[in-house]
Amino acid sequence: MLLAGCSVTGEEAHQSLVEEIQYRGHNPFIKAAEVKELEKRIQAISLAPDLYDDPFGVQFNPRNMAILDNFKDQYDHPGMMRDINLARQGFDAAVTAHYPRIGLATNCDLASRDGYFMNNDDQPHQFDWQFIQGDCEDGLVQGVARVTATKPAKADFVGRFDRGTMLEGVFTTTQPDGARIIQIGGVSFDGRVARLLSSKFNVNGYQWHRFGDFAANNKFDGFGINVWGYTNKMTVRAVGTFDNDELEGFAGKQELRTVGDGKFWATWLGMYSKGTLNGLGAWTNGISHIKVGQWQDGEMNGVGYGQFASYESDYHEFYAGRFEKGERQGAFQVLAQNSFGEGTKVEQYQNGNYIDDSEDDFDFGQLFAVAAGAAIIGGADIPDAAKVDIGTAFMADVMSDTGTTNMQSLQNTYQQQLQRNNNVPAVAGTAQQASATAKPAGGLKTYNAKITCEDTGVTNTIPVPYRTEACRIAAIDFAQTFACNKLDQDRVTRNCQSACGDPQCLQQ
Repeated sequence: MLLAGCSVTGEEAHQSLVEEIQYRGHNPFIKAAEVKELEKRIQAISLAPDLYDDPFGVQFNPRNMAILDNFKDQYDHPGMMRDINLARQGFDAAVTAHYPRIGLATNCDLASRDGYFMNNDDQPHQFDWQFIQGDCEDGLVQGVARVTATKPAKADFVGRFDRGTMLEGVFTTTQPDGARIIQIGGVSFDGRVARLLSSKFNVNGYQWHRFGDFAANNKFDGFGINVWGYTNKMTVRAVGTFDNDELEGFAGKQELRTVGDGKFWATWLGMYSKGTLNGLGAWTNGISHIKVGQWQDGEMNGVGYGQFASYESDYHEFYAGRFEKGERQGAFQVLAQNSFGEGTKVEQYQNGNYIDDSEDDFDFGQLFAVAAGAAIIGGADIPDAAKVDIGTAFMADVMSDTGTTNMQSLQNTYQQQLQRNNNVPAVAGTAQQASATAKPAGGLKTYNAKITCEDTGVTNTIPVPYRTEACRIAAIDFAQTFACNKLDQDRVTRNCQSACGDPQCLQQ
């Protein structure tokens, strides 16, 4: 499998990434312990080869095992693999392994036929079971028994019952297209989530294995592993905590992505909400890129860190900066490396497009102050043109340590614009500054919050717009958290939404 523009194979590209990770180590820009831990996990996944063919048509290859290792405390891996292999052998083999003894009574009955079994959505999930043989007590199935059904479709079940109710067992049915369904484990009911394995075997050799906690609606509800079983490879499609069949909480997934002329399984790992990464997360394409940082709706959004290893040369880099909707935005600090040496630089981006770079001294702590200030200014109750000017001036003030010279001048211009546009009297002269509270037109007040980051010692003054005292307090917390690259950003955005009616504390 070749990559575009060169004769490099996917295996060679992966080996290049492996060598760089082993030689370069971890991203030096990452300071927070939680981010370091997640980077370590995504690097471990990247290091593992994504192999095909024997024996990986019937067992997980190193890449998929590296993904599953993040969840090894949530399930019994040997037990799951035992049942997958039994399901491959068929219904009788699974029954013999789990229930070698079945009672001989033939005159018992079931108290309930409400057991729910996993199947295609358009196929039956509940059956009119008829007792064949097993253990009985007081006329009801008690212990291990065999039952069968012909309505609404043919199905068989052997398992454990209690007072005529199914608890666990081995189930099988055949779909109209010839695909076989085998389920091993607990039985779901309304209000009861069961842990089980549901395997589907298509006539073309494709296998689909779902292991975990299922509700009586054919959906994951709790921990789950979704495995796509190709004839030459078992692929973990998704793993982690599910809510109504959507990833919710710490989880991972893989999707096939095109790189050059080849297709490769990319991996995402981190905190999910409603099926997409939302919060701290990581990604790798397995051949050249690793990213870790903040995500929103499946895109990097916030502080992000990355590692890139070129498979066409010996170039390697670590970087850190801010992303907006998956695109680089603003200043990025880059540690560039090759066989001749290394050096740091600052690259500027706008909407993902590279603008320029600079070798000047750069206080990286300022980056986050600028980002937080820009976010606050961006939603303030001022004309769009003024937002651009004020945001530019704010960045210049922070970067050059000139105080608020540019801000004062532009604030005066902004007030005049407001007077023309809204017929609101402007305050003469320059804006009040330092720790004072000014009241711009339209009732939107501004508090100049002094933000000091403990980790870096960097101090900046960020103008916080607000209307209510509750919003001001929330906005200061928001600015402190984002300016200092703290990880509890979900908390402050919730507080902003509550106090200001906006997740970024942009009270209108």
